Amino acid sequence: MDDMLGYIRKYPEMVLDAIEATKKSWLPSLKFDRLLVCGMGGSAVGGDIAADVMRNYGIPLQIEISRRYALPPYVRGDTLVMFSSYSGETEETLSQFAEARRRGLRTMIVSSGGRLKGWAVRFGVPFVELPAGFKPRATLPYSLFTILEYLRECGKLDLTADIDETVKVLTDLREDRQKDSEMTALAGLMAGCRISVYAGEAFEAAARRVKNQINENSKLPASWDVFPEMDHNEIVGYEDNDVNTGNYVLLLRDADEHPAVRERIEATKELIRGKVKGVVELWSLGRSPLAKEMSLLFLADLLTYYLAKQEGKSPDKTANIDALKAVLKEKLNTQDKLENGLV
Repeated sequence: MDDMLGYIRKYPEMVLDAIEATKKSWLPSLKFDRLLVCGMGGSAVGGDIAADVMRNYGIPLQIEISRRYALPPYVRGDTLVMFSSYSGETEETLSQFAEARRRGLRTMIVSSGGRLKGWAVRFGVPFVELPAGFKPRATLPYSLFTILEYLRECGKLDLTADIDETVKVLTDLREDRQKDSEMTALAGLMAGCRISVYAGEAFEAAARRVKNQINENSKLPASWDVFPEMDHNEIVGYEDNDVNTGNYVLLLRDADEHPAVRERIEATKELIRGKVKGVVELWSLGRSPLAKEMSLLFLADLLTYYLAKQEGKSPDKTANIDALKAVLKEKLNTQDKLENGLV
C-alpha cells in the first residue's frame, strides 16, 4: 500500500488521536475573541475547515488564516495566534512567530517538531505535539481536530456528538468498496485534465483543499471557486470558446445546500456542460455539518490518489516543492536567520 492511501484510510484514528493529543497537552484555557491560524499548505487547511465549521454551526467566533511572512497589522490582544506547521520548519510561519514574539501577542503552537517545537520549549509557549512521520497534507484531521478540541476546552463550542458521527462516517467510507470503485472510475474520466473545483458557500474551505490535493497528489493543474460568487464572474469564462474543452468540473454537493445555491449550481451545470469535457459531482454524507464536510474531503482525497495513479505519478512526492525549498534555503536561509534573531 502506498503511504498516501494508508494515510487517507487512517483518518478516523487521526481524529481521535488529535483530540487525545490536545487533551494531554494541558493547554491553558485562554480568553479570546478571535483566532488567527498561521500556516501554509497542508498545515493551514485545518484553520480553513475550522472557519467553515464556525460559520456552518452559526458560532460567533471569527477564525482567520494567515498565509504570509508577516502578521496582519490589526492583530491585537483579543486574538489568539496559533502557529501550525507540521514540520516546524515552514519559513513563513516561523517569520510570523518571530513577529508575534516582538509584538507580545498571545500564541500557541501545533507541530511535530523542528524549530517551532524548540521555540515552544524555550519560550514556554502552549504546544500540541503531533506524531511525526506523515506528509503534511495528510494530517488534516490532526490540524483540524486539535483546533476543535481546544475550542471545546475554552468553552467556545462542544461538537462531541458530531465528532462521534464524523468518525463513524469516515470509518464506514473506508470500508465502502463501492465508493472506492466510484473514485477510481472518476479518476479514469478526469485523468490528464485541468480540473475546476466548485462548491456551495458551506464548503468554501473544502473546495480550496480539494484543489490543493489535486495539485500535490495528482500533479495536475486545478482551480477553485465558490457559489454564488463564481456566477458573478468565472462563469463568463465558459462562454463560446474552445479553451475549456479539455477541462473537467468537479462539484462538491450537499443534499441540504441553500435552495438558492442549489438552483445556481443546477443552472450553471446546464450552461457549462457543453463547454467542458465533463462535469462530475461528489455528494456529502452524514447528518452534521462536520461529518458532511469531512466525508467530502475523504472522498476527494481518494479521488486525487487514484488520479495520481492514472497519471503514473507518486502521490507521496512533491518534487517541485522540494526543489524550490532547496533554492530558497541556499539563497535566503530564512530559518537560520530567524533562529539567530530570537536568541
